[in-house]
Amino acid sequence: MTHSKGRGWRYLTIATIVFFLGAGTWFFIMPIQQSKQLEHKLIDQFGWAPRYAPPADGIIQPDRLQRFIRVREAVQTHCRAFQNIIDNVIRLETLDSDPNLTAGEKTSESFDSLKSMFSAAPAFLDFMDARNTALLTEEMGLGEYIYIYLAAYGELLTKESHGRYADQEEAHLSPRARKEYAQILGNQLAALQVADQDASSLALGVELQAEMAALGDGSHTSPWPDGPPAPTGESLAPYRDQLSALYCEGIVRVEILQKNKGYSFEG
Repeated sequence: MTHSKGRGWRYLTIATIVFFLGAGTWFFIMPIQQSKQLEHKLIDQFGWAPRYAPPADGIIQPDRLQRFIRVREAVQTHCRAFQNIIDNVIRLETLDSDPNLTAGEKTSESFDSLKSMFSAAPAFLDFMDARNTALLTEEMGLGEYIYIYLAAYGELLTKESHGRYADQEEAHLSPRARKEYAQILGNQLAALQVADQDASSLALGVELQAEMAALGDGSHTSPWPDGPPAPTGESLAPYRDQLSALYCEGIVRVEILQKNKGYSFEG
């Protein structure tokens, strides 16, 4: 009887461990799956980002910019949360060399920084879900969002190499993002070339080709370092203050991240 009781407790312990492992896996996997489903819905509705064809003349209509601004407003809290995580990463890297902290203070701050870093995965999913939900609400695809984002923030992105997040990967455009943005510009160029040609459209075509080449050979690590072409810049001008206020320093890779055609996320 005693032997049977001991075996019963062992089985119960094993069952409990299996249950908690399963529950933990479930609660970890489910948000990821839900996030992927949300982005699938966005892609099903508007297509993959590189297939987006911007207005041939480069003029972004006020309605589209207002929708973009509302998406930017929707992610601001999540922007700050992610910046806070990166700030903690930077702080952790510099703690050992800080002469003004005692050993106990360094241990305490290290713990706080590590605790913040463990929240990176859920913070990332929260950001993606907030952005994609706002895009669906505003009826804007990822391609259009990325096109406007990089036109509006190209000059600010160029300054990241000298900013506080210069050494952080998240602050810089990924090779994939540069390639796909060049594809979007290629779609714009193709539309421009079949339209009626005049001096301004010919000039715009030259600018688009030059920017695509610069992104391709790496001479531009982010597009439009001196600002976008005149028609696009003039579209953005009335909203410049709003757009600048909604820029989130140091996290462009998170901002325009999209899923692969498989099941993983890639910058």
